[in-house]
Amino acid sequence: MKLFLSYPSAQRPLAERLALALEAEGHAVFIDRSDLAAGEAFHQPLREAIAKADAMVFLVTPDAVKPGSYALAELEIARARWRQPSGRVLPVVVQATPLAALPPYLAAVTLLEPRGDLVGETVAAVARLAARRRRWVWAVFAAAGLLVAAAGLGWLQVKTRSEQAADRAARERDLAFARSALEACRGSSQATALAQLSELGARAAPRPEVLDAREDCAMRWLREMRASGANTFAAQTALVQPVLLQGLARSNGARAADLRAHLGWAEFLRSKEGLPGDPLPHWQQALQDDPGNVYANAMWANQQLQRQPMQWRDAAPLFERALAGGRERAWVRGMQLVATERESTLPYAVQMLDAMRRGGEPLPEAWLPALRTRVFGTAFFDAETRAALLKALPRGDLLATFDWTFPPAERPDSERDLLRYVRGVIALGTPERDVARADLQSLATELTQAGAPGRLLDETQRALRSAR
Repeated sequence: MKLFLSYPSAQRPLAERLALALEAEGHAVFIDRSDLAAGEAFHQPLREAIAKADAMVFLVTPDAVKPGSYALAELEIARARWRQPSGRVLPVVVQATPLAALPPYLAAVTLLEPRGDLVGETVAAVARLAARRRRWVWAVFAAAGLLVAAAGLGWLQVKTRSEQAADRAARERDLAFARSALEACRGSSQATALAQLSELGARAAPRPEVLDAREDCAMRWLREMRASGANTFAAQTALVQPVLLQGLARSNGARAADLRAHLGWAEFLRSKEGLPGDPLPHWQQALQDDPGNVYANAMWANQQLQRQPMQWRDAAPLFERALAGGRERAWVRGMQLVATERESTLPYAVQMLDAMRRGGEPLPEAWLPALRTRVFGTAFFDAETRAALLKALPRGDLLATFDWTFPPAERPDSERDLLRYVRGVIALGTPERDVARADLQSLATELTQAGAPGRLLDETQRALRSAR
């Protein structure tokens, strides 16, 4: 469709995002004053643009409907073009505006009041508007066809067997290509795979399986996204967000919740670079659509811990809901680990490891260096952190979790003494107390004889004094 986008000047950033999303859907968007050449008369280009448009999207705010505003002037031109606004004007409420302040022409149609992602819901509403328009056009042609048929000039086209076979072969090629691209997306080629899937999805009447694969690739890229140099979060999310918005326009239920959750994650990543964006409305809407949604729950919990590490008890229930459905369990665990990088969140990391041990979940080898340095490592040198870690679990469970994380035969030589100290400190609070004290004494002697004074020796001796 050809769309005219009307908005108050304060909403320019939102209007540009919405225009980008609508253009990604295949619509042609005139975004008023930005599309006027320098020095060009104002009203005539607007009249021409509205005359060519199929519909107008009007962003409603108190400023937009204030007497004398440009937006009201544009609406007046639209009223002259379309006597009835139904099916032609889509008012989208951006800011709460009294109904009495709306012009009667605008108030005559149902207002779109987005509950979650304004851009996504507007794109979906335009898609419904376009579908109704297509049905109307088809009805006109169908009526004309009936007249032709009544005159005895009707005809029926039937595809030959060879054409049907060619269609099946084309479908198989498309699906094979989509599977191959999605496999590449699971590696390190998300950008290339997404571009290939987008090219395939841009064909007339793209196959739903291809569109699904494109959205899956976009979501995976967001979950694994890293920023470096010019490859910023902003640059990468700009490639991904239009794909998610297009998917949202054709989705509902759990699938829509997945897409909304990832739109929220894109906003969160952008915010890490100081750009405006609020992920919470996306996640809240996703959880209204699908309360157990793994992505919305885990992403929201991760964000809480990164922003407010002391609030890990508030984030824990979100992670639990994310795990309850059984989807993407390894990814959720990774989100938990990444979010527990600060000292105040280490007790939660220990509880997570204990839950994994009890549930028989595999422990990724790639985690071990971080666990040695952050959780079961030099963190035990700090008295406050050590006390919090020792209280995170009953001491016997904590010892079992330590031994599960670092089986004796698999402890690296470079970290063996540090892990020996940590295990001894934990075991001092268990029935193994005497054995632990003897091992710590042996460790202190070995460190002294090796001429290795330092923090490890000091802390080992401190532990021995406290155990007397």
